[in-house]
Amino acid sequence: MQREPAAKLRGRVGLILLAAAAAAIWWGLNRLEPRADWLRVEAPRRAVAGQPLPMRVHLAHRVEAGYLCADLHWGTSRDTSMGYLATGGSKAVGKEGGTFDFAIIVPPAKGLRFVTGIIFLSRTGRWDDHTLVAGTEVIPVSSNAFHKVESRLEQLRLQPLGDDATEHSRPAALPRLLTALLFLAATVAAWGAGHSPAGSNGRPGLENRWWQVLAVLLALACLWEFFGLESWLGAQARAMARAGDFYYPRAVFQKVVISVAVATVAVFLLFVWRARSSRRLLLVFFGLYLGISVVNLVSLHAIDKVADLSWHGLTLVQALKLGCAAMTLRGVVIA
Repeated sequence: MQREPAAKLRGRVGLILLAAAAAAIWWGLNRLEPRADWLRVEAPRRAVAGQPLPMRVHLAHRVEAGYLCADLHWGTSRDTSMGYLATGGSKAVGKEGGTFDFAIIVPPAKGLRFVTGIIFLSRTGRWDDHTLVAGTEVIPVSSNAFHKVESRLEQLRLQPLGDDATEHSRPAALPRLLTALLFLAATVAAWGAGHSPAGSNGRPGLENRWWQVLAVLLALACLWEFFGLESWLGAQARAMARAGDFYYPRAVFQKVVISVAVATVAVFLLFVWRARSSRRLLLVFFGLYLGISVVNLVSLHAIDKVADLSWHGLTLVQALKLGCAAMTLRGVVIA
């Protein structure tokens, strides 16, 4: 039996590694999401304005007794909360926890399209004294009075409140410009290498073409940083997501892109060791820069909290990109 070509076998191994790495990263991103593990909430998948919305809360064992409260907040879109809408009251709870049923009337309101359950524990039953709070996923609301509320209760996704995603602050200009200047220097060096003396036929060889393509990529990275396109594109994407009312479920798309991007970089770094030793430094750090840029552009909140850590105005992601640009320039000079 004829053996498969080595290149085809390496390609299959690369795809398997890519899929496995992406799955592992997806799992890790899910673990990073904030969780409200002190309760479970069940409710219908759709509410009707003017009718009661049943809500069942399963409370875990608690350290102290108090009151369990359930409110509804409302919104005109999935990601825009208009605040308090109605309450289901409070129920006294003991340390043992238990199951508690609420029926909250959904009062009609102009523009009402979604409601969110706000469940909190309080020492006195008042919001001012709450100790724990969680919000459910949004529940669509029908304004048709002839519709009946679904009787089947389904478990809703929960997340702690007070940890809402915030937009990226605009990066400080100086680190970004320094990164752009380093890429500019790398572009000049790579372009010079791509125009080294050609062969006897006067046409640039494969080596020259490689350097010319690299110079174009480095020039694009320079422009990307110089004009701050990462922040601009991110802001435009968030505005479009809000306008299209799919900002709330965007997390799935973000996790897919980040998982694939990080896995691709990881597999790329594994195979880059087959390149010339003189080019490894260049390929490793330019590949890392591209991966960091993609992940930062997609802007998943769990990663943003780490990426936006700063020291004297220099964020972690800016420091990483600045370091990658410096090592890329050094790699170009060595190669």
